[in-house]
Amino acid sequence: MHAGRVLVCDTPKTLQTARSAASLEEAFVGYIEEAVGQTKESTGVTFISQVRGQPISKDVVAEVPPPESTPVGLSRLLAYSYNESLQVLRDPIRLAFAFIGSVLLMLIFGFGITSDVEHLQYAALDLDQTPESRSYLRTLAGSPRYFVETPPLRSQAEILERLKANDISFAIEIPPHFGRDLKRGSTPDVSVWIDGAMPFRAETIQGYVEGMHLMYLEDLARQQSSTGPTTLAANIETRYRYNPTFESIYAMVPAVPTMLLIMIPAILVAVSMARDKELGSIINFYVTPTTRLEFLLGKQLPYIAIAMLNFGLLTFMAIVVFQVPLKGSALALTFGALLYVTATTGLGLLMSGFTSSQVAAVFATMIVAMMPTMQFSGMFQPVSTLDGGAKFIGSLWPATYYMHISVGAFTKGLAFRDLWSDFIALAAFIPAFTFLSALALKKQDR
Repeated sequence: MHAGRVLVCDTPKTLQTARSAASLEEAFVGYIEEAVGQTKESTGVTFISQVRGQPISKDVVAEVPPPESTPVGLSRLLAYSYNESLQVLRDPIRLAFAFIGSVLLMLIFGFGITSDVEHLQYAALDLDQTPESRSYLRTLAGSPRYFVETPPLRSQAEILERLKANDISFAIEIPPHFGRDLKRGSTPDVSVWIDGAMPFRAETIQGYVEGMHLMYLEDLARQQSSTGPTTLAANIETRYRYNPTFESIYAMVPAVPTMLLIMIPAILVAVSMARDKELGSIINFYVTPTTRLEFLLGKQLPYIAIAMLNFGLLTFMAIVVFQVPLKGSALALTFGALLYVTATTGLGLLMSGFTSSQVAAVFATMIVAMMPTMQFSGMFQPVSTLDGGAKFIGSLWPATYYMHISVGAFTKGLAFRDLWSDFIALAAFIPAFTFLSALALKKQDR
């Protein structure tokens, strides 16, 4: 062999005979001299090698042209991209994780994560049993979307038992003489027992019950008034902007791709780099003139393409499966997604610089990607309402800006002119992550 090319392949005796050589070593030298001569004629460069310390060519060695001096050689970069693309296409596990995993998680998070508090099961302990008490309870029964009546209670002890068994979310106790006190103009008390194991849910239930209570008092005042329904100076009608039905699916479904497009692409990139370290194929980077940027960008490009395919799939599911309309600019949403996945794959490159095994890459990247995204990017609470370290983390995390782009494009009908500041912020993360990844990547293994 010479220069990675097989010159001839046969038995030692046949090789000696073909070169009319006295020994196999002499035949080997002859073949190498012939190959070097052909290389010299085709390239104009003379290379010199040695066999047992003796030079094959006696020509003066010309200087070999230096490798490309540009910061990024496109041919080497694309070669790494092509190689990585072939590896991904021939790995069904990674492909399944990239696409099937996204679909399953979108379905789980889209249907499972909700802040709606509806169909609350309740029970009543009516110790009065008068038309007034039954009228009060009918106010609850008249809102089937929010309240579901269960069999009545017989004692306070049963209230505690059913709350502990999670059979009901709250109970209402109407005291004796409730109707008599109402007719006399008194203000009888009504007890409401609420399951407070989940504070947010308990506060919502409290608000619902208070609203029902005020509605009953307004109806009672109208019935008792002789001049008609003039007890209130004004009527307040609540309408929700962008989400008239006040359903959390219109906020949660556009937010889920933000979480998936940072978790899956980052993990895929980090695992790919760790796999090269484990298998030793990263030696190709160590022994070639490939620069760090060429290597990193070449590894990153196929996963940007995979992430954009994932984005299209998740957007299709949001519109078709979850019936969440895209009110804003589809082009602005796509452009924001491209900036976002470029940044998130850069995060995966950065994480790979600190991990040397695929298992460590998966766990480390998932923790780093998921925790700030769920807690500090505005998924459950606007970043503007955070303070201290939480607000600082949220402002320095790419998911914060894409969350605003995705939810704004789907729910609020935002376009390019409304999202330019988020585009600039996402674009700033791309060189930052790339620079840090280049610093973390060593040109020689230690």
